[in-house]
Amino acid sequence: MFLFCSYPDDMQYSLSLTSFNRLAAVHQCLIEAFGTPPEHLRLDPVSQMVLAIISALTRDEASGPAFLRLAQHCGRWEMLARMSPDEIEPVLHGVTHPEDKADTLPRAIREIIARRGRLTLDFLADWPVGAAIDWLEKLYGVGPKTSAATLNLSTLQRRALVVDRAHCRAARCLGLVPGKADLGQTVRRLDHLLPDEWDAADMTRHYALMKRLGKTFCVQASPCSCPFSPVCASSAQSVPWMMRGKCLEDWLRARACRKDNDPPIASRPGQDIASCGLS
Repeated sequence: MFLFCSYPDDMQYSLSLTSFNRLAAVHQCLIEAFGTPPEHLRLDPVSQMVLAIISALTRDEASGPAFLRLAQHCGRWEMLARMSPDEIEPVLHGVTHPEDKADTLPRAIREIIARRGRLTLDFLADWPVGAAIDWLEKLYGVGPKTSAATLNLSTLQRRALVVDRAHCRAARCLGLVPGKADLGQTVRRLDHLLPDEWDAADMTRHYALMKRLGKTFCVQASPCSCPFSPVCASSAQSVPWMMRGKCLEDWLRARACRKDNDPPIASRPGQDIASCGLS
């Protein structure tokens, strides 16, 4: 069920003077529900690109071991450029569409070497993020998720938001993007919502949190236990996405006002910490 919130006149006036960012408020709700994600283990950008290609449409439990097997098999990523898909595919067993990825990986590696003279992506550290994304997405088989992961999740630590299918699913459920938005459209819309003050680490954490939300609740269709259950779109799929987004913002604003006005937990009579969760 959607929760439509109304505010007293003085609350509406104070909110109009207060900077509010919908994505930042969602992020804070996720941290309160799941905790702050641990620091991400960062690979060099070429390794991260290889991992992102392998992990497409694949569970982490399968993509991680496949990546390690391939790294051990190659020794150095330059060796991928000399391998045939038939040699790579058996190493990728367990991942989704291993035949496609066995074709993509050597072709992408060869293109980097052809365009730069050697296998490196370190030069992207000094490029504008938009130009770096454009350069990466001209490589064979590299799309929005892989380009952003290469820039943000690697040692480059660039300010690019990673959006995978689980993240996209959660954004649709919350009404942050239209219900039929594809990955590219979702990335563009979420980019417009990003708080100006977020750095690369904030975007890494947001990706981890939204991915967990999408995998844990949205795909399981378990809105009752979802931190956003009052505004979960799964109970009102016929509601236009802009209305869902408006409802989400109303709920987030009202929630922020309650938190600002509520006394500390210890001073609330008859209430213990165990009973305090997201409303």
